[in-house]
Amino acid sequence: MRLIISQFLRTLRERDEFDRLLPDLLLAMGYVPLAKPQTGVRQYGVDLAAVGKSLVDGVDEMVLLVIKQGDLGRRDWDNGEPTSVRPSLNEVLDIYLTKLVAPEHSELRKTVILATTGDLKQDVEMNWTAFKELNATRANFEFWGADRVSDLVERYLLDENLFAPGDRTDLRKSLALAADPEYDFRDLNRLLLRQLGLTADGKAAESDINLKQLQKAFRRSHLAAQICARWAQADGDSRQALWVNERALLWAWHRAQLVNADDRSKLHPAIAGMWVSYIQAAARYFEVIGPHLYVRDGMAGYGSEGAAFAVVLFEHIGLVSTVGLACGLKQGNSEEENATISANVSAVADGLCALVENHGASASPRLDRHIIDISLALMFLMLAGRREQAKSWVAEIAKRLDYCLKIRARFPVSSDSLEDLVELEVNPKDVGLVQKLMRTSWSLATVAAWCVILDLEEHYAALSQGVSGSYKDVCAQLWHPTSNWPTHWYFGGSLNHGETEAPYALPSEIAKMRQRMTDFMNLKDYDWVESSPSHEVGIWAIDFIACRHFRTPVPASAWYRLINLNSQQSLEP
Repeated sequence: MRLIISQFLRTLRERDEFDRLLPDLLLAMGYVPLAKPQTGVRQYGVDLAAVGKSLVDGVDEMVLLVIKQGDLGRRDWDNGEPTSVRPSLNEVLDIYLTKLVAPEHSELRKTVILATTGDLKQDVEMNWTAFKELNATRANFEFWGADRVSDLVERYLLDENLFAPGDRTDLRKSLALAADPEYDFRDLNRLLLRQLGLTADGKAAESDINLKQLQKAFRRSHLAAQICARWAQADGDSRQALWVNERALLWAWHRAQLVNADDRSKLHPAIAGMWVSYIQAAARYFEVIGPHLYVRDGMAGYGSEGAAFAVVLFEHIGLVSTVGLACGLKQGNSEEENATISANVSAVADGLCALVENHGASASPRLDRHIIDISLALMFLMLAGRREQAKSWVAEIAKRLDYCLKIRARFPVSSDSLEDLVELEVNPKDVGLVQKLMRTSWSLATVAAWCVILDLEEHYAALSQGVSGSYKDVCAQLWHPTSNWPTHWYFGGSLNHGETEAPYALPSEIAKMRQRMTDFMNLKDYDWVESSPSHEVGIWAIDFIACRHFRTPVPASAWYRLINLNSQQSLEP
């Protein structure tokens, strides 16, 4: 386990990764960090300061961490740059200790810790030893390399009492299979359930859990997920790494909903850390997938349309769309931050538009559940101001859907079963099988409603005529969550906590359909947005991540509101 942690630490960047782990480690060791590391703020050599009792001799002390990345050699020791090791240490001694230590900490013993994700190379060991001896009267000095930090992490964050042997076994199994694209991380799931105190059906295992213990469990769950994600990334699978971050974030947020409402905010810092990890994993995924989006059929290895390819394609459409929503459904704290958000949204929107344009199969969903990915994509495109691209895409989807239902071939399979899809490909003329697999359709109702939102009157009319004519035996339906939906939304989906509108009739006149959708938005019992605990605290994107992750339909009350959007760019109420 120590080797696993050490290898994980060596993959971390200094900023926003290694420096986010160390405060949690110090807390577990009994120290109290005085301030979180901040990028862009001059710190006079000290990246992290904390106070507490020494674990060696019990003396009250102030520890000052100087954080670096990778192996430290002669070039890193003093290369003329102010950020190299020796100038940083000198700033700690000359400025921080003399000018910036608070009066209440002035009498504490001072220990300067040089912490890095690598090792201290042999060619600089003598320099480090000489520096410590020369300044021994001013402070104590320690070196924390990857091996030392991994030992501390195992001892204090993952000790035997807090991280049971069963958890260690499950973590090792997860790492062994992390890069397998078919692996469902069932071993990591068991670990997360135990750590978060959840039963297999998402209920709290204990009715009265200590909040501090739960906070520690959140940190351990986050660390375990990060190790698995890094392992998958190291083996070249950024998609699996993103999935791991999604699962940890969603289950932690679900667990937070099970505690007393007054105590939930105390868990938000841990949730925020998981959110940052998700965003970082999303950025890496998009970097990897990006070049393939701009090549004709690039996602298919330059192949043609097919059922198997469609399954993979729509998974990536959903992933890219939720990444975009995670970027866009957020308000920055400054003009600079808002500009960054806008740039990120634009980049992801460009990629999604290219993906749709370069892959004709994007207009041919083969499983009914693919409408989830389509809905997420359309919402994001509207948010990003790409109404015309969304309109063109929906027009093509509606045209193909109408044609496929009429000829009873290549339609979205209602069972969402890959086995049924394969069987239909092999036996396309099996009348009984065809009737069974096109008996119901989320896609038909959803695409028709999007035709109304995007003013596609001709395409809506074709679907409306088909429902009353050539494919009248297809039951169009739409699912709506009911008031208790948050109890399972973030754990495993909420299909059992909702109502299905079926058959979903399509009036012959588009104006009547538009009025029907408008009337529905006035029904408070189905207002998914207003009842969202995530929307309330400013992380609404988690709800959409859960839709994709657990294959739950995107509630119509979220995208019906776009009927009045026109050229505006807002999904908010």
